[in-house]
Amino acid sequence: MAPKKKDEGKGKKPSVTKIVEDKTFGMKNKKGAAAQRQIKQITSSAANSGSAEEKRKAAEKAAREREKKAAEDAKREAEALLNRPAQVQKVPFGVDPKTVLCIFFKKGNCEKGKKCKFAHDLSIERKTEKKNLYTDARSEEEEKKKQETSEDWDEEKLRKVVLSKKGNQVTTTDKVCKYFIQAIEDGKYGWFWICPNGGDKCKYKHALPPGFVLKTKEQRAAEKALLDKSPLKTLTLEDFLESERHKLTGTLTPVTPETFAKWKKDRLDKKAAEEQARRAKESTGRALFESGNWRFEEDEAEDEDEAEDDGTWNLEKLRAETQALRDKKEEERLAAIAAAEAAG
Repeated sequence: MAPKKKDEGKGKKPSVTKIVEDKTFGMKNKKGAAAQRQIKQITSSAANSGSAEEKRKAAEKAAREREKKAAEDAKREAEALLNRPAQVQKVPFGVDPKTVLCIFFKKGNCEKGKKCKFAHDLSIERKTEKKNLYTDARSEEEEKKKQETSEDWDEEKLRKVVLSKKGNQVTTTDKVCKYFIQAIEDGKYGWFWICPNGGDKCKYKHALPPGFVLKTKEQRAAEKALLDKSPLKTLTLEDFLESERHKLTGTLTPVTPETFAKWKKDRLDKKAAEEQARRAKESTGRALFESGNWRFEEDEAEDEDEAEDDGTWNLEKLRAETQALRDKKEEERLAAIAAAEAAG
């Protein structure tokens, strides 16, 4: 025979609710004050008669029921607000419905979706918002522009701002202003940026050159970090000259104090000779005649020349005198150079 099933409910204490129902059976329908007081006494005595564990469980159950009831009430209120029948949306005659915001979309429960004849764009409501007559929108916009710089713009916005500025339209060159480019690269260019090179009177262009790419903050930071780590930042002039010297090839003369002094002396001599040749070329026969240097100090020689020439100029003699004068000046120059070398 199969074993008998144990009576699971045997020995289990009845709950407080069951005890109250048993004791108040037949008294619920009595409306008298005495009967109601008796029911309350029985309920309170039954609740207090249980153990501490039963009291704790009863309190938890009551708290759960209260929370559940509060959640259901809140849900019912939200549904009542959302599902409240709205007034049929109408538009004036001749107005495009797509320019009017859908009231159901605004609440977030438009069931028509793309088929709705009204606009599903919240920006439309902002555009049609009434202006405040007690505030000047221009001052607010100007204050906002003062706080904006090219750091907050992308390339498209930067080009629009550059084109919108009315100054610097007449220029005399196609070169782009270096201060303009520097301000853009440093992120200082804005609506109220003024060119240090005369403002609107700057002769250079204040326009982005073709192919200009605006670098982001991250790109500029990466380039700066890379430059800080570059060995060129710590390269001295001596190291640079030494590296360039090693690149030279062929048979060359090393620069020493002696070779440099010789090169300098030859260069000065060459310059002096070129200057002397230039001056000699500029000196003509007429200049020598006007200066009077070609005359001899002896009056007798002059008388003999005049007698021989019979009142005519002796051109051959004049050329000889001119050459003698040039030779004399050349000897004086060489003597002065030799004296300077001896003194040095």
